[in-house]
Amino acid sequence: MGGLPAFTEADFVLSKEKRAEITAGLTPVQAKMVEHWMDLHEVINRGDWDGMDAFFNTDTMTYDNPNRPDLGTYHVWKTSPQGLLKTFPPSVYRTLKAWGRGDDEICVLCHHHGKHTGGPYMGIQPTGNDLNVVWFSWLKFRNGKIDHIYSISDVYSMLIDVGVIEAPQPVDPYK
Repeated sequence: MGGLPAFTEADFVLSKEKRAEITAGLTPVQAKMVEHWMDLHEVINRGDWDGMDAFFNTDTMTYDNPNRPDLGTYHVWKTSPQGLLKTFPPSVYRTLKAWGRGDDEICVLCHHHGKHTGGPYMGIQPTGNDLNVVWFSWLKFRNGKIDHIYSISDVYSMLIDVGVIEAPQPVDPYK
């Protein structure tokens, strides 16, 4: 994937030093929210679906993503990482960078990796292709838990990687 340096699955377990690098420059409250998010990734990476609940205001959390308007509530959104693990094992997540605003908002740049070996995706049988999706999420916290997520991801590249669509890339799109 262009722009992502080479990585291994071990890179999805963030060391104390890597976490400090990601949270550098944030206020203590903002750093705590980013740590909360990175801890959530560890729980999801283990497939601990019940453990996820502790990170969210499960009754009020909302999710917005123009690519997935069907995932509006926590309980519906929670099915997405479950489905991704079945379809793209090992389906692991990590935070690459983070920014903060005030005492209740962060923005994170993240990476999702898997391999299309578990089942069909949008009608395409498993290809064995790597999946590497980079995305931004804006998170709003209430009472120390995630209450809203707005995400925008590179779904176009994902669909190309999986083989759902073919898209030759232009050298110069203005010619």
